[in-house]
Amino acid sequence: MPRRVSRTLGQPSGRAWSLSLVAGLLLALGTPHLAAAEEDKPRFDRAVEKVTTTPGAKFDLPGGFTNSTGRTLDTLYVEVQLADYLSFAEEFDNCWYEEDNDTLLVDGMTCRLEGTIRSGRSYDLDFGKVNVDNAARFGNIYYSVGVDAKPPEGTRRGTGRQLTFGERDHADRYVRSASASASASYDVVSTRLDVDNPVDLALNEVTLRGKRGDRVKADFFFVNNGPAGIRAVFDSEEDNETAVVVNLTVPPGLTAVEVPDFCRGKERGHGDKGAPGASHYYCWQHRLDKSRTMSPGQFEYFPFVFRIDRADNRPGRIEMATSDQRDDSDPSNDSAAIKVDITGAPSLPSASSGGVSPSHVLIGGGIAAALALGGGALWRRRRSEASHTLREES
Repeated sequence: MPRRVSRTLGQPSGRAWSLSLVAGLLLALGTPHLAAAEEDKPRFDRAVEKVTTTPGAKFDLPGGFTNSTGRTLDTLYVEVQLADYLSFAEEFDNCWYEEDNDTLLVDGMTCRLEGTIRSGRSYDLDFGKVNVDNAARFGNIYYSVGVDAKPPEGTRRGTGRQLTFGERDHADRYVRSASASASASYDVVSTRLDVDNPVDLALNEVTLRGKRGDRVKADFFFVNNGPAGIRAVFDSEEDNETAVVVNLTVPPGLTAVEVPDFCRGKERGHGDKGAPGASHYYCWQHRLDKSRTMSPGQFEYFPFVFRIDRADNRPGRIEMATSDQRDDSDPSNDSAAIKVDITGAPSLPSASSGGVSPSHVLIGGGIAAALALGGGALWRRRRSEASHTLREES
């Protein structure tokens, strides 16, 4: 699924493959200095391949690069982009930082390194520790290095000590061979993150109370109960209108008279119907677009109004679309009953009076917390078009 597209700091050379292969062989043999090569750009080549960790933990983040050009450099830019729900434990005053607009964590930095960077030599970095948020799950950390770059717009300069580099004088198990990235159209190294942290996607049960002729409101919520966040991609389609989240079966004896504009009705044996009155409905993503993260407590909201036409206490049902259950830790709340209570119900305004009776809604803890905080406040602002991020297909 889409994550981040590389913000490369230089263009790759058409001659890079053979030179990178030689460099990889030298590094595999433990050669401390890569032989000088006539390439167009330096190469980031030192990173942990995979980090397995837990929520709330911290881990060290080493890095390093090789000057694969045929000249000595005095300035170099290094970029690091963290996965969702990771953040830097410390900042450097020669780095510029950007904030993730979904998680509000500082997860990207671009650093300007100054000093003598000799041709064919390799250098190591220590980015310090990385914090693992309680909502972290999995993703990738990306690294890139280049000469012709500058801090992205909208970033701020860090405070603290300088990020420095030292010449690599011994073989290191974190060094990646050049051939690992030579087949790509750009040279980006990554670290895979794996956090043992579940996600619970849930639907709420609703009980509708009233008498014949009443109009009753039903509020349905598709919510992430956490504890981890998840990418808001619920199918393989690009358009949110096709990303169906829930399917709803109307209880017998009820008619939907107000239907959200992001839901469609479907009669048995008939085609899709946009008008109210169908026996089945499907609803797609509305509040959260696919480029964002569904944080714990965030939800999609589906408000319906039903008319009670006759006494029939058989329940209906709301269910997640099958694709939504791909990573769900608790399948027991992936569907919920839509109950009707007519017998013994108190007198409520009827349809003739124009009133709408509230439904009695049973709400799970995650949904209740989301409502208590206010739905609008839970949704993060969209990432600025000027923000530069690293993305991948995973």
